[in-house]
Amino acid sequence: MQISVVFPCYNEEENIRGAMERAVTALAEQFDAFEILLVDDASQDATPWICDELAVRHPQIRVLHNAKNIGQGASIVRGFQNARYDLVLHNAMDYPFDLRDLRAMVPLLRDADIVVAVRRERAGYSLYRVLTSIVHKTLLHLLFPLRLSDYNFVQLYPRTVWEHVKVEARSTAFLTPEALIRAHDLGYRIVEIPIEYHARVAGIATSGRPKVILASLRDMIHFWWKRLLRRTPRAAAIGQASS
Repeated sequence: MQISVVFPCYNEEENIRGAMERAVTALAEQFDAFEILLVDDASQDATPWICDELAVRHPQIRVLHNAKNIGQGASIVRGFQNARYDLVLHNAMDYPFDLRDLRAMVPLLRDADIVVAVRRERAGYSLYRVLTSIVHKTLLHLLFPLRLSDYNFVQLYPRTVWEHVKVEARSTAFLTPEALIRAHDLGYRIVEIPIEYHARVAGIATSGRPKVILASLRDMIHFWWKRLLRRTPRAAAIGQASS
């Protein structure tokens, strides 16, 4: 079995070497072939040089350098678009998801098309992050039919499924919810599994910033409205046919 794992990175010089050491070791233990795609989002610290150094040392590591900062969501999409192997997954550079836990996720693909990791608890989350997460999930449950416990940790996809879904959002917090909702609409089978979440120990998290949250909310409402307009004529036609 083969897998491509995407790591978007922006100013992660404190985390990148340790994360890559753990990632290479974990993947080598489980897969016949693998690649790690480091998508450097125009970092302003030593991250770009460390990425290139690691790619020289490890042939499984490929580096994509963004010409300008495009954000975490768009960087994940770019990584997935360049993936070579059968399965795709993304992780953050502070390593919140231990890739050794893929042992529990991969077998579930026998009976599902997408495997969603659900954080057992959110270690290290501030009250602000807890509240924004609750509001985010509540909105998703109100606006869309797919009811998941966690939309924004990590998900394991066959690459062909990801390509079929065709996500439009590029915001950090709505990229994967849109992918999962679209997959559900297309009839793909989605299964959840509880997985340990590991808190950041170095560097600065940016996904909870107001600017990032507003961009994700904008993408959510835009997708909800487009989805509503797309389904309304169909519902009307069904109603006329049955009358």
